[in-house]
Amino acid sequence: MADRQTAQAGQPSPARTPSPTRTASPGDHAPEDARPDTTLFLTIDAGGTSTRAVVHDSDGRSFGYGVAGSGNPTAVGANAVADAMYSAADEALSQAGAEPVQVGFALAAMAGSRTAAPGVEGGLARLGVTAELTIAGDLEAIFASGTHQLDGAALVSGTGAAAVAVRDGAVARTVDGRGWLLGDVGSGFWIARRVLRAVTAHIDGFGAPTSMTTAVLAGIGQPTDLTDREATAQALVTATYRIGAPGIATFAPIAFAHSETDDTARRIVDEAATGLARTVIALGAPPDPAALVVGGSVLFHQQALRDRLSALLTEHGWTGLTPVADGMTGAVVMSLRAAGYDVSAASHRRITASLAAIRAHSRPTPAGRTST
Repeated sequence: MADRQTAQAGQPSPARTPSPTRTASPGDHAPEDARPDTTLFLTIDAGGTSTRAVVHDSDGRSFGYGVAGSGNPTAVGANAVADAMYSAADEALSQAGAEPVQVGFALAAMAGSRTAAPGVEGGLARLGVTAELTIAGDLEAIFASGTHQLDGAALVSGTGAAAVAVRDGAVARTVDGRGWLLGDVGSGFWIARRVLRAVTAHIDGFGAPTSMTTAVLAGIGQPTDLTDREATAQALVTATYRIGAPGIATFAPIAFAHSETDDTARRIVDEAATGLARTVIALGAPPDPAALVVGGSVLFHQQALRDRLSALLTEHGWTGLTPVADGMTGAVVMSLRAAGYDVSAASHRRITASLAAIRAHSRPTPAGRTST
């Protein structure tokens, strides 16, 4: 279990027995012997693609899990984030067979900063959660998803890219994460833009031929034979600007798919690895032991990129990468620590296993009720 540091004043009081009036679809509840009977935590990992919520206890045992839409206020606005939190939390509480008023502690790991955009807490208030919402950083959650250690670093490459140095469980320094216009080196957008530029240069005739051209043109529904280069180029321009930034990051996987056989694609992947390595190196000397947790859709799914990155970082003291799918485990760890509990290596493993089990038990698609 997560170990209590000290007996503190203001320790959350035990939650009431779950109310039989709260219902969910048959088969949605956690098993009867795994229902919450202690203080309830509601922990949220608000990501750019989806918002995930879990109901758990002070041991990190998960009882209910929910998923909803994007939780990035910069991308979708505070009102949409509030609605996503409402839906994800509602589903998690329903699966746990618990009432919103039973939540004694609420935390959301969110992109951007430790300060929530005004209004994001409104979804939980509408649901009936009375606990004050604590806001934590998404990169801290990524780090805590991969290790119980309090010192190390996290590197994320998804649509954007950034690295943080973590000291005593808190972010001590941030490098990059400055957005697609100013930075995000090695991100999905950064990679995709280079793919599209290489394809455009091939079409216009001043760049090296690349097999990525066929993949990109097929992806936008255009002929791939280049018999009318001007029409093809204009179609690519139209499609790209219609998608817009940062949506063109969806083209990034093309670089990896062709990197073993295409020199241009290989160079793009190598440059991405080099850029991400420089981002980590800019954080400064690693602690001992050096925990480096990596996440984001690009780094998590692209083993070839992780291998290149690992090779570049080894000589700088970062001797291993720990990939994580998202920040949900770390958000639970941060909830417990914020409430005064220690999380040991054994506790971390149990939290991870419990979350994996509840996720497997849950519906694969968002199903929380619509906020009113």
